[in-house]
Amino acid sequence: MNVGYLRRAIRDQIDRAQSLADEIPHRPGHAALGRLAASCRATLEEEVHLLEEALSTLGGGDTSRAAEALTAIKRGASKIGAVEAYGMPPLHCQSEQSVFLNDVLTAIHSRIGLPFPCPAVSCTSSEYYFSHPPTNTVYVPLAEAAFLLHMPDFYHELGHLLSAHPAHDTKSQLALAGAADAVGVIDKWYQRQAGGMGRDSVPVPLRDSVKWMWTRWRVRWIQEAFCDLFGLFAAGPAYAYSNLHLVLKMDDDIYGLYLFTDQEHPAGEARMRLLDAGMRLLGHGREALEVRNEWDVMAQLCGSPPPEYNRAFPSQLLQEIAEAIIPALGRSGLRGYSDAGGMQDGEGDTVASILNDAWRGFLDREDGGFRGLEKGLAAKLAAISRRGAA
Repeated sequence: MNVGYLRRAIRDQIDRAQSLADEIPHRPGHAALGRLAASCRATLEEEVHLLEEALSTLGGGDTSRAAEALTAIKRGASKIGAVEAYGMPPLHCQSEQSVFLNDVLTAIHSRIGLPFPCPAVSCTSSEYYFSHPPTNTVYVPLAEAAFLLHMPDFYHELGHLLSAHPAHDTKSQLALAGAADAVGVIDKWYQRQAGGMGRDSVPVPLRDSVKWMWTRWRVRWIQEAFCDLFGLFAAGPAYAYSNLHLVLKMDDDIYGLYLFTDQEHPAGEARMRLLDAGMRLLGHGREALEVRNEWDVMAQLCGSPPPEYNRAFPSQLLQEIAEAIIPALGRSGLRGYSDAGGMQDGEGDTVASILNDAWRGFLDREDGGFRGLEKGLAAKLAAISRRGAA
């Protein structure tokens, strides 16, 4: 490869990183955004340093270092691109809504006692809620600041960030031990399944489908299961109600099982059964029954599962996964939703208690009166979140 071209490409990347660094506000206006700004600045400085080192190796026109320089360009493009795509939007798209939601997430983070810096929030998502661990950012849709029913999904995204956090502290180690135990449960389950399929009479596609299910659970679905159960542990029944709302509104197929694809999430129906198991383990039996009754009525309108469905999402496996993860979260030292009865005496309002009040209000009102209640609860949430973020 032409060494001159590589040098020019490296300088272009350096210029891009320095230009982005110049665009980072020095006083972003919120502590969480200040941490994000510092992180983005540090990433860009590190990439500039590495690119300058790569440039120096090409100073004499030595082509033997060309591959090394190309690797540096690719790494720089990835890291700098992540800062530009995920770190800069929350820093540049600040509004009353984003300040409010950063306060809310700060209050949640502080309440749980999570062992990593509080994430920043960006109101620029076009894909519902999602998190970006490299920049420690949670993305939400713009209108979320005005509505409360899906806000429990903040807790799910915090579960993803906890999973991505290096387990160098006791809380992370104990919490994530539950996910590791759940992987052991999955392995035992599918080892038994695979053992029964070793005969020549079992069709190859069936054996391959079981291997695919096993791999999907180990590679991706267990992460989503952990985050769902973490959300339930930390937010209480409001998380299960929110997930029911999400599945019924947005899942094209609640029994979605897409064999031999890179399926990211378990089927929505399976997630509801997992949450049902988790609610009962946490002592939320009354709410579990209520969610199940709502779910059963709506699920009747959604067709039937495919033939392979129960191999991927058997109820016993979902129960055992919940039994592995929920107790580990309880032992971790992280603070969950207090108890089956709601708040403990003297604790006062929290984000989780207000979100549970919002869901109770939604379920109890059929006369169109919920929106007024929701606005009042949002104002209350803003007040306690400002105190919690202070």
